[in-house]
Amino acid sequence: MLLIGVSIGILWEAYQRVLNPAPVQGGLMLIVACIGLAANLGIVFLLHGSHNLNVRSAFLHVMGDTVSSLAVIAAAVWISLTGQVIADPILSGIIVVLIVISAVRILRETIVILLQFTPQSVDFDAVVADMTSVNGVDGVHHVHLWSLSSDINVLDAHVYSCERDVEKIEQIKQEIKERLKKFRILHSTLEFECEECKDCSLVENIGEHPG
Repeated sequence: MLLIGVSIGILWEAYQRVLNPAPVQGGLMLIVACIGLAANLGIVFLLHGSHNLNVRSAFLHVMGDTVSSLAVIAAAVWISLTGQVIADPILSGIIVVLIVISAVRILRETIVILLQFTPQSVDFDAVVADMTSVNGVDGVHHVHLWSLSSDINVLDAHVYSCERDVEKIEQIKQEIKERLKKFRILHSTLEFECEECKDCSLVENIGEHPG
């Protein structure tokens, strides 16, 4: 949201420059842009590849800065050669577009997490299929999947099983949890129910706890 606010400020300044063109020092602009490009490339190298939303937010912002630095270099050369300072507000408008695109994308993902939507990166049907393929599981229902943060998904579900031995049920539970890790589901609550509960009200809760 702060980046969007900054973009509005840049756009306003660009509008003022269009109405009242101001002299631009192309040489100094070029030097500063080259320094900025070198710094941004270093930061991009350090931040790339993370699943964390905060890190990705910083990465996308720096990527926008990197492209902006390249555009500033081009504009500085153009201004130095032609003296056409109109390139300055035009460049500012391009930078605003880049910043807003990256900011809106991150803001959308943040809202998905805050409202506890099912993460788009996870195939819900594949999760259910993986759970039901575990030996001893006869079915699952009331499956709820959401994101706790950008790199941690959470699940709770009811599991049908004919198994009565507590130790074996715990083994089944651990097997399910292990399979869920491939979907970045690191916290899950599994409530086991007897097979007969599909047809009657008898419910057997065994070892319900997050983990």
